[in-house]
Amino acid sequence: MSMELLFDSLGTQVQVQNETHDRLTTWLEALESAGYTVNYTDSTQPLPGQLRGNQVFIVTTRQRAYPPPAIPPGTRFAYDSKDLSGMQTWIRDEGGSLLLFVNHSAKPPFRSAPPNPNLIYWPIYDIQLAAALGITTVFALIDLTIGVMPIPMPPNPDAPPSLIAGVSTVQAWDSGGIVPVMSNGSGTILVPLPAGRRDSSGLNYQTADLAFAVLYTLGKGKIIVIGHSGITGNQGTPYPSPGQIESGDNLRFLMNCVSYLAATAGAA
Repeated sequence: MSMELLFDSLGTQVQVQNETHDRLTTWLEALESAGYTVNYTDSTQPLPGQLRGNQVFIVTTRQRAYPPPAIPPGTRFAYDSKDLSGMQTWIRDEGGSLLLFVNHSAKPPFRSAPPNPNLIYWPIYDIQLAAALGITTVFALIDLTIGVMPIPMPPNPDAPPSLIAGVSTVQAWDSGGIVPVMSNGSGTILVPLPAGRRDSSGLNYQTADLAFAVLYTLGKGKIIVIGHSGITGNQGTPYPSPGQIESGDNLRFLMNCVSYLAATAGAA
């Protein structure tokens, strides 16, 4: 049986990959070697019809990367009501799976650094999609570094065994804020945030209330939300953050997530 993955072409990491051909190749090659077929959305077409036939939809933080001229000015990044209702139906009723990488906010005044300092740098589209599915993510910027060294984050032993097999550490530079409790139930923390890390957003969120990676169930479908998409990037690539796919067990964790979501897709 073909295992079809659909990447959001408006995901930041995908935009950079399509522009440079050197951002996601390590992960993409691992996926293809494992037998997955990788597809990409057509951003000019409605999303719901593109989901069908794919087991997993992957969003690597939906916002404009700077600068990829492949994304025309004026491209709409926000999900419209048909996208959101279609996503709910695909996951809840048809058993589709979503792998969503959210972003952190910027530090006050919540705008990005040069070369585009006027770009608002809040993960509004990730928050929009998550909220439509009953999941809360917040405008946090959780620091996970001491100097320039990432902090290992041990996975939760209560997570499904196939999701943490071969994973002892997951490393990231920082994280957005993912609330483990859904509006209609609880999620399972896959990777907790280290205790006592600082929220640099200025909004003073506490790591005890948040997580780095959480598994949720919505009807027949599964959702995994992860707090930083830079962990998908090739080691040595600097933009839009230092790539960390070879740090800790990041690649193994990513492959486990895709495998679990693909295996459970369509299950009642």
